[in-house]
Amino acid sequence: MTEMNQTFGKKVFLLFAAALSFSVYAQEGKKEVAYQPVTRKQVVYQEPSNKSANPMAISENKVAFIRDVVKSYVDFKDDITNQTVINMIYDQIEKEFPIQLEGKPDNRSIQDLRKEVMRSVQKDFPYSEAAYRKMLQEKAEKLYQTCNEGEKIVLTYIKGKKRYKIHDIFYKFNGNTVSIGLKTIPFYDLIEEDKVRVSKTYALKKQDAYVSKALSDYLYRRREALLTAETTLVKKQIQDNISAGFVKYAEEWRYPIQVINIRLIENIESDSRYTGKITGLDLNSIQRIQIKSATDLINKSELEQRIQRRKENAAKHAGSIDSEQGFFNLVFWGFTRDEVKLVLEKQGLNFIPGKEYDRAVVSDRQIREVRLYYGNSGLEKVVTIYNIRNIDALMKIKRNMNQKYGPDNESKEKKYVRPGDPVSWKGLITDGYLYVKQNPQSGAIEEDITMTLKVVPREERQKRQKIIDARKTK
Repeated sequence: MTEMNQTFGKKVFLLFAAALSFSVYAQEGKKEVAYQPVTRKQVVYQEPSNKSANPMAISENKVAFIRDVVKSYVDFKDDITNQTVINMIYDQIEKEFPIQLEGKPDNRSIQDLRKEVMRSVQKDFPYSEAAYRKMLQEKAEKLYQTCNEGEKIVLTYIKGKKRYKIHDIFYKFNGNTVSIGLKTIPFYDLIEEDKVRVSKTYALKKQDAYVSKALSDYLYRRREALLTAETTLVKKQIQDNISAGFVKYAEEWRYPIQVINIRLIENIESDSRYTGKITGLDLNSIQRIQIKSATDLINKSELEQRIQRRKENAAKHAGSIDSEQGFFNLVFWGFTRDEVKLVLEKQGLNFIPGKEYDRAVVSDRQIREVRLYYGNSGLEKVVTIYNIRNIDALMKIKRNMNQKYGPDNESKEKKYVRPGDPVSWKGLITDGYLYVKQNPQSGAIEEDITMTLKVVPREERQKRQKIIDARKTK
């Protein structure tokens, strides 16, 4: 038994030693990495080295710089819908080259340029191919004419090294020989000009060769003139646009600020963080963009009319909880967050947006803050948090509310309610809850006094209306 214990002890010791040595080795092998602060990637603009030989390199480098600058902000998770961030992007790029330019880019298409070239080349090459062919044909027929049989002509032919002339009546061309006077001369001994005079077939061949060569030369010279003029015009278009500061993006010459806006919009639309966010960015804008807030797009006149109608409806329910239909009847149930913000700020109230709810700070010293909650249909709950914690103040608040809204539900139902117990009011449009937490032993108020107003959902409203209608019929 002792030996067994000793053996077991040795094994445990060896395992512990191995683990310890591995831990020490691991610590020794682990190198401490210096903290690397996360910074936005620095993008440097480079002037092309071959810009004289390749002017388009200037445009390409500018577009690449714009792309990389915007990407550096996107990769750094900057909010590229924020006006300050957009201005930073504009400013960084504008340090290297102007982004807002005077004049307009030359965006004539190659077809438009060719039409212009055709008009200029037309002066030196006024004939169409068909017209020039016809003109050449008429000239060829005059140059290469044949003689009539029975006509007295002069023919020149070559025999050996000697040249002979014969002046006599032309009788006939037999295909290989020519009959003139009493002589028969081999056709191939005649000089070129005279072969034409005696053979209609040969004359037509010479006419066709003349027309073909002259027309081909005309068309070649016209094509070269068009190509030279087109190349010159295209180069001038590129040089003029480059000199004016424009860049070519997506097959079109644009203002650099347009390319910045395009890159911003492309990144905004592809990022789920910005879904539904209004930016005011315009692809066609050639000015610095000023971000439009959602409140800028609200129809102010229509909103004022809605507020007036809702106030009139709330006034009809005076003496009940339905006289409250939102926040102090300044904004009403169903208003969007942007509409609430616009109205409250116009009223001079301090509006503080938040994630779960917005806050409004009022001038009433008894109220610390008002919390505004929204649902899919807009404003749906308002919680007023009072800045007091005593029973006397609570009872005063309750009395004021009973005078304003009528008896609370608990009083109507003749329930026993202690001074500090929660009470509620129910209406067709609004429900109200006055809440407070008391210490059961001392009766002291332990939490803030709150008054919660909530919109009555449509289905619940219909149920309550049916109950009221049923009571009226009894």
